[in-house]
Amino acid sequence: MKLAKPLARQWLIPIVAACCAFCLLVAGVRFYLGSQQQQQLLQRIPLQVQQQFMPLLAQSVWDVDPVMEQKLLKGIQSLEGVADVSLLNNRGQVQLALSSQQPASHRIELPVQAAGTGEQPLGTLRLSLSLRSLEYTLWLDIAQTLAELIVAMALLAGLAQRYLQRQILAPLAQLTARWHSTESIGTQAAQNEIDQLDQTLQHYDHARERLLQNTRQTCFDLTQQRDHLSSLLAMRTAELDQLSRFHQMVSEMSSRLIQLDHAEIESEISIALSRIGNLLEVDRCYLYRVAPSLHIHNTQEWCRAGVPSTAHLYENYPLQESAWFVPQLIKQHLVALSQLEDIPPEGHNERMRFAAHGIQSLAVVTLSYQGQVLGFFGCDSVLQKRDWLDKELTLMRLFSEMLCHILLQRQYRQAHDTTRQELALARDKLDAMANIDGLTGLANRTTFQQQLLKAYKQARESSQTLSLLLVNIDVFSDYNACFGHLEGDHCLIRLADVLQQHFARQTVVIARLNGDEFGILLPGTNADAAYRQAESLRQAIWQLGIPHISSSVSTCVTACVGVASLDVAQHDSMNTLQEAAAHCLYQAKQLGRNRVISTRLGTGDGVSA
Repeated sequence: MKLAKPLARQWLIPIVAACCAFCLLVAGVRFYLGSQQQQQLLQRIPLQVQQQFMPLLAQSVWDVDPVMEQKLLKGIQSLEGVADVSLLNNRGQVQLALSSQQPASHRIELPVQAAGTGEQPLGTLRLSLSLRSLEYTLWLDIAQTLAELIVAMALLAGLAQRYLQRQILAPLAQLTARWHSTESIGTQAAQNEIDQLDQTLQHYDHARERLLQNTRQTCFDLTQQRDHLSSLLAMRTAELDQLSRFHQMVSEMSSRLIQLDHAEIESEISIALSRIGNLLEVDRCYLYRVAPSLHIHNTQEWCRAGVPSTAHLYENYPLQESAWFVPQLIKQHLVALSQLEDIPPEGHNERMRFAAHGIQSLAVVTLSYQGQVLGFFGCDSVLQKRDWLDKELTLMRLFSEMLCHILLQRQYRQAHDTTRQELALARDKLDAMANIDGLTGLANRTTFQQQLLKAYKQARESSQTLSLLLVNIDVFSDYNACFGHLEGDHCLIRLADVLQQHFARQTVVIARLNGDEFGILLPGTNADAAYRQAESLRQAIWQLGIPHISSSVSTCVTACVGVASLDVAQHDSMNTLQEAAAHCLYQAKQLGRNRVISTRLGTGDGVSA
């Protein structure tokens, strides 16, 4: 014991001092590295937000998707070092904000830009960074590391002291005591004890070698497990990345297809098929639409370079001819075959057809809505057989749902366009029936009044000329009494034809106002020209030579015409212009009929034929 105590003190004090120095060194290095890591983390946060979140955030702001915006802001706030997150619109107003109790030490703003807006940002993303939270985390890490080191050092010191006491100091003390007690025996006994101590040391050396070998084997096994886990992680990461890219691609294509016109959908679907085919690494990717008659029509297909197309072979293919494949599709909505030998005997003809087209594996999804089959979406593997993975079938189902919505939208749009065209035709027919005189085919009084008001306003605003003719058949009631109303209607029809032939311009409006009275609207015609045209019309009616034996004016049907031309000073409204024409027509009747009376601009004098 006298020998062990000084030796224990000599060994224990340096060990404790070395442990303290080592702990201080580890704490200093850990603090320096943690500080550097904090600065690098704060510098990487804007770049990390730009790369991971900004494209999706810009897309959600462009699509006005508050739910996605909330999720993305929560994801940004979950980044280490981010305290507050705010989304501002173009006017600087806070649209969405997430805050925490952490104090902010830095603040940065990032523009939210999308590819479709050019340089104009959709808004601003404001980030508040908290250095204190990182420092608190750093001190916790340092404290935890020191605690672990202290505990480890204490355990190591205890084990070392116990090992020193039991394995070295105690045997040495026993050996020293034995040497003192057996001095008379000689050196042989001391030599045997020394050999025993040497054998003990050799035994511990062998045990240490075995422990070292076991440790090396354990490290080797752990390394292999780590490599295996790394490969699994890389594979899962690649799968998640592929799934994320597919979801993003489907979302982008869905947004584009919804906004496109009917004429552009076909080309966009062809682009989508090529992108899906390249993503799934298949040889053919196709969309077959199904008509209400259950025939395939309007097929679209993408083929890899060197792979022949087969879509045209299925154009107008009747679904009733399929003995097994189509019924299975309609029943299960998905048929995935890794090899054609999986088709049962009842599908022999279809198996031979697929084999003739070079197909080794295929997967097809049914596009249906409420029991109605809209089409089929599928992929073929021609160059080699393949086992369809669940994730690939899930991606195909997701894409088929998008195609189904597009086909439904297109179907609804076509039905809507057809209905709108039918309604437009019906409305035109109703408008025609409401605005046209049923006997003569001329415009009726309502239409004439509307056109007169429109022409009057336009003439006043643009300082243009405008003339109005009122035509009345002389003693037409006697004509009806003499020849009957049927002949009277026939006479009116012939007079309407004369009016239309006489005024062939498109801007002239001719209407039947009453039973034997007609109105003629002449935009852009002054008083002199209107009078000449009215006189020519009067003569054309008289020259028809329609017999009128009961007339007191002539032996043929005649007419009198009242002409009024726009005078802004006198005609302050449409009604005053119409009253002026009616007054001239009344004068023509009073002066003996079969004549034209016109109100000259500026004078108001009547001119008779």
